[in-house]
Amino acid sequence: MNLAVKYLQDAAFKKLGKKNTNLENPYYEKVPVVKNGTVVKYQKKERAIPPGLTDDEAKILKSVRKRAYRWDMCFTFCCFGFVFGWSAIFGLVPVIGDFFDFFMGMMLLKKASRIKGGLPKTLYARMFTNILIDLAVGFVPFLGDLADAYFRANTRNAWLLDAYLTAVGEARMANTVQNPDGQDKVRLPDELRLAPGDRDVETGVEPSGIVAPAPVTPSPAANPRPAPAAPMASIPGASAAIAPLRSMTGQRKGREVQDPRDQRKGGAVQDPRDQPKRSWR
Repeated sequence: MNLAVKYLQDAAFKKLGKKNTNLENPYYEKVPVVKNGTVVKYQKKERAIPPGLTDDEAKILKSVRKRAYRWDMCFTFCCFGFVFGWSAIFGLVPVIGDFFDFFMGMMLLKKASRIKGGLPKTLYARMFTNILIDLAVGFVPFLGDLADAYFRANTRNAWLLDAYLTAVGEARMANTVQNPDGQDKVRLPDELRLAPGDRDVETGVEPSGIVAPAPVTPSPAANPRPAPAAPMASIPGASAAIAPLRSMTGQRKGREVQDPRDQRKGGAVQDPRDQPKRSWR
């Protein structure tokens, strides 16, 4: 076994030695609500993901925590405050319920084994042993079901995975693995190192890269006003283009242009307004 993996595994076991892994909720934690300097109540809040984990490891840990909570601690007995889950309910069915409980425990163990680098053999064996104990105790009628509801194998396994991944995250951030006895340090194994595309889901640290600046679009107010149009007379060649044009009311055929409103009388152009006024008397 890799010495670094053994140190990480031992650190996880040592951390869980002081924790009631079958009593503490693996998915929720109680956060005190302080008002005027006094704790007035406690509020349930989802547990944070340990720093230094990849996205896949964080998703697996969250899924294992949630399954263990639903299977062992999602219900509360109103009279005595005893918590239980779907495992205790299915365990009431003789034989079939116990094997179904065993199957669900193995599914949780399979999910936990998908973490980067896999589970250490000793840690896997310990989690599998918890599932076997849960199965064996469940075969005892009635009292075995009560003991099964208290043992909570899935909750124990969720805490084992949580402690191991917490040790892995701390080792990644320090780039070395510390011996739980505090005597020596070893190099972090390559299979547990972060790939360039991985990031820390707790702190949001991503691999650095060159980011091109976004193009700046000038605002409409910054656009210059359009220059006034040049007069037609100042445009070269404009007079030549306009010269052939004639009035639509005039006629041009080898003679001067006349206005049709003009009337010729004796060859002279007369204005209708110049005619003498008639007298009605």
